[in-house]
Amino acid sequence: MSWRIGWRRWIANPQSAAWRQTLLKVHLWTGLAAGIYLVVISVSGSAVVFRREVSRTFIPESPALGDPLPLIVRLTEWFVDLHDNLLAGGTGRVLNGVGGFVLMVLVLTGILLWWPGKQRWRRSLIVPRPSRTRRFSWHLHSALGVWGFVLLFGWAATGIYFGFPEPFEATFNYLSDGETYPRPGEAVLLELIRLHFGRFGGLGVRVSWVILGFIPVVLFVTGFIVWFKRRSRAPSG
Repeated sequence: MSWRIGWRRWIANPQSAAWRQTLLKVHLWTGLAAGIYLVVISVSGSAVVFRREVSRTFIPESPALGDPLPLIVRLTEWFVDLHDNLLAGGTGRVLNGVGGFVLMVLVLTGILLWWPGKQRWRRSLIVPRPSRTRRFSWHLHSALGVWGFVLLFGWAATGIYFGFPEPFEATFNYLSDGETYPRPGEAVLLELIRLHFGRFGGLGVRVSWVILGFIPVVLFVTGFIVWFKRRSRAPSG
């Protein structure tokens, strides 16, 4: 019964929850520690959205043996290796899996911290103009995190899968009857992978994915600004 009372109290007034400050610290220090990594992954991900188009455009249909690849193709493939493997092969792929876990922690703690209460949640989806608030960075950080929740959750889940596919495959096989495809749960993962790479729609989706790929960058920058301002206001000694 007590958990129901606590749940209702949090829904109405989340600032009263005793665990909120602990959750805030987890979110804050995780974001600061992983910020540079997330920036690298975000920028490299946006850089390779048009990988297929670059290859089709700049690689001849019948290249001569020994001809070097055009610079733009080599640069794109470098970004692919950076994004997929951190330029470190299988070790980098595993580290990216760990990064997926870190991003998942940020996404889930972030959505819990964003919840402002049932009377104010609609207002918290809107970012006011900087001239109307002193907390513009906070409002932008919160609203962007909520609006980008599905994308961020999908990127985190697929990042974990790419780094550690074995537990996923074992679970799908355990739930499978050996005849049905896709296996139970697998369809959700396949959709998340399509979401990760923007493998649907046309040019508009590709361009959107290049822009949306910078969401973690903006979240890191605004989160850092919020932390720095609070730290500057904190009494010394």
